[in-house]
Amino acid sequence: MTGQAERRFESILRATEPRVRAYIAGLGVSPDRVDDIAQDAFIEYYRGMAEMPEGTEPIRWLKGIARNLCFNHFREEKRASGRHQAALAAILERTASQIESQAGSRRAAETLADCLGKLPEKPRQLVALCYQENLTSEAIARAFSMTAEAVRIALFRIRTALRECMEKAEGQRVPR
Repeated sequence: MTGQAERRFESILRATEPRVRAYIAGLGVSPDRVDDIAQDAFIEYYRGMAEMPEGTEPIRWLKGIARNLCFNHFREEKRASGRHQAALAAILERTASQIESQAGSRRAAETLADCLGKLPEKPRQLVALCYQENLTSEAIARAFSMTAEAVRIALFRIRTALRECMEKAEGQRVPR
């Protein structure tokens, strides 16, 4: 890169670094990993500066890079620790205890697991972030570039779909 491009990058770095770090932290990345992901985002931005569309605000471009890096981080973390399995188990435990006390059926927990497995990736991620990570709808919204209201509506629809799936599989009405 030319000296002018490097000066431009340094200027962007100084102007956006705190906001990028705050954005990453707001997505739920643990404090000990925020700096690493921010650094990776700025390196990726530096490497691809020439490809950024004309008129695009650097902060928007950086947040997009950071969001993708955070999703990659969450995926790697889940794979490494088996957290995804633990999350499903935790959801099933909470739900199973409610279902068993209301319907007296252990089979309902298995049905719920089957129904969760039929969901597309994004709804499963929303469920995991809400019930496993206990993130607020605002935090989930930031992670998916949605509004908090859209997250709440999506979760309501997912819960409705799961209830309908279970009713269909069990041939009975599942309590709300």
